[in-house]
Amino acid sequence: MKQILFTTVFVYMGISLIMYISQRNLLYFPTSYTKIEGTKEVYFESNSYRLQGWVVNKGQEKALIYYGGNAENIEQNIDFFKKQFMDRTVYLINYRGYGKSEGNPTQDNLFKDALNIFDNIKTEYKTVSLMGRSLGSGVASYVASQREIEKLVLVTPFDSILNVAKDAYMLLPVSLLLKDKFESINYVQNINAKTLIVYGAKDEVINSQRTENLIKAFKKDHLDIILIQNANHNDITLFNEYTDSLANFLNQ
Repeated sequence: MKQILFTTVFVYMGISLIMYISQRNLLYFPTSYTKIEGTKEVYFESNSYRLQGWVVNKGQEKALIYYGGNAENIEQNIDFFKKQFMDRTVYLINYRGYGKSEGNPTQDNLFKDALNIFDNIKTEYKTVSLMGRSLGSGVASYVASQREIEKLVLVTPFDSILNVAKDAYMLLPVSLLLKDKFESINYVQNINAKTLIVYGAKDEVINSQRTENLIKAFKKDHLDIILIQNANHNDITLFNEYTDSLANFLNQ
């Protein structure tokens, strides 16, 4: 019996150690660089690292910064933003380690870079709005809590990555292991911008409870909510409700 107990504890600790060491490889899935013809590439310096991205509809009075999801090729949104938000200059910047951006992604790095980029462009525009999808919703929520913005859009957001990880790894001491917790729910009290949350009822990555827990933390008079019944995590952008809700929110 002691041998079985010892083996069980040893295996459990081994799995926990492996998860701790490799956690950022499980959390971040950097994308490769894709050259986009006819779209201007932009570069920002942040904490001695060079970050690469694209800017569309250059020269408008208002700006929108888009923070992509994990493993999302953000350049695939370029045509959408060009057509749907012609009155906004839109920035799509790769996180560290994504595309041609230098460095390695961590929560602190993503937050610092996002603030630096915001501060770099804000003086050029009348207003700046933010939009984050999935992992990017955590970045957008943080920046919105630290800076004055016009509007905030969160697509398939979560209350925290910590809670998402707890759902996925119920038997592991996730609270002790996880370094990058992206606790969006803790930033809500400092967000004053009008906010839109869009999520899918069939999301298989972010449990709807995680999104709805975040929703409860917002002031109701600051929040619009769109639940797309047949959408899952990855196909939500294909629904008319998604396009219409963003257009109505950002263009009003």
